[in-house]
Formats: sequence, C-alpha cells, structure tokens
Amino acid sequence: MITPVRRNWNPKELFNALTPVMFTAEPSVLRARWRKLWPELYTEYDARHLKKELSVRNLIATEEAAAFFDAWATDEERHAEGFIQIMKLVADGSEEDLWERLDARSHNFSAINEYLKDEFSVMVMIAFDEMCTCHAYAADKGFYAGLGSDRFVRWLREVTADEAIHSMNAVNVIRARYSDRIGEVGTILDGLTSSVADESGYGGTFVLDYFGEKYTKEMLANCRAAILRNVAKPLTTAERDGRSGRPS
Repeated sequence: MITPVRRNWNPKELFNALTPVMFTAEPSVLRARWRKLWPELYTEYDARHLKKELSVRNLIATEEAAAFFDAWATDEERHAEGFIQIMKLVADGSEEDLWERLDARSHNFSAINEYLKDEFSVMVMIAFDEMCTCHAYAADKGFYAGLGSDRFVRWLREVTADEAIHSMNAVNVIRARYSDRIGEVGTILDGLTSSVADESGYGGTFVLDYFGEKYTKEMLANCRAAILRNVAKPLTTAERDGRSGRPS
C-alpha cells in the first residue's frame, strides 16, 4: 500500500507573535482584505463537507484513498484555522463570528454529481483541483507580502506546498490503483476545465471553486497538462513509501 506524503507545520505557532494592532488600516482596506480572504477560508473549510459526502455515498473503496483523505482532511482543517487567524489579524475578523458564518452555509453537491461516480473519478477531480489551488495560491504572493509581515508570505509558502503534495498524493493513488484507467483521465479533466463558475454558482463543494481572476483558461490548461504528465509516470519505490510526492 502506498502512503500519503505528510507535512508538519502549525499556523498558530506561525502567527503567535502577531497582534491585530500591528495591521490596522482604513475601513475600506479592511473590507477589501475580508473580500479577498473570506472565499479562501470557506473553500478550505468545505473540505469537511466533501469528505462527509464521499462517506455518505460510500465512494472511498481502497486503503490508499482512505489514507489520502484522512491526511488531506487534517491539512484542510489546518488551512481553515490559519485563514481564521489571518482574518483576525488583518481583516477585523472575530473567530466566533467566522465559525458561525462557516457553520451556517449550505452545501449542494449536484454540480459535481458526474464526478462522484466512483473513487477513480473523485481522485482525478481532487488531483486537478489541488493543482489549480496550488497555482492560484502561488499567484497571491503580492497580496500576502503587502499585509505587513513576512509571516504571511511564509504562510503562503506552507499552504502552497500542502496543496502541491495533495495533488501528487491523489495522483499516486490513481497510479497505484487505477493504472488501467489512465486513458480516461483526459476526458474527466476536460469536463472539469469547462466547469468554471462564478462565486455565486459555487455550491460549497470544496472543488470547482475556480472563480476569480487567477483562474484563467491558460492556468487551467497548464494544470490539466500537469496532471496528465504526472499520472503517466510510473510509481517509484520512494513514492510507494510516502517519501516523495512533489508534482512537476
């Protein structure tokens, strides 16, 4: 059995020396930060709802995928908690209020029903989605650098690295368990790249949150090509042991 690559870091430790008074700004600036960070927070938070939906539909069929989703869900919780810390610091956010807002949101998975057919389709969707998120976060360096502390840039590096590892871990499940279905990956990716929606059409599914200027057709095409490259590579011994997983 292959095991997922894991990374260990703690956003609370990263931000524990910072206080909101360090990042005071005009109300318009605070609102702009909120508008930027809130979707990042709720899409990460929505991982818990996707994992629950997969369980309800009994779509996790292999040990490899079960190990992947356990590790992935833990990381996504870490990301959500980190975004809450950032919003408290730079966007006048209240932790209690943010959790209440998150808990009050609805979730509708009908938009991704065609990708919730079996474990293979789910893993392709996750591999692609995490690759897209990795690229989107990497494009945000200027925003985080402008917040006023290098701790935010460090945060961005950590989150981006997590998303890259998630994509490769998902790819490794595909390579280990579904090598006979690699030829189907491109068709699934074609559907995903044509499913771009604006924020109002996002159903709280964690995936298909491809709204915003970062998600260009070029970026999505590059991510599609990267997934096709990665699934075509044979698994190495190190990857089977969970010691290497960085996507190209």
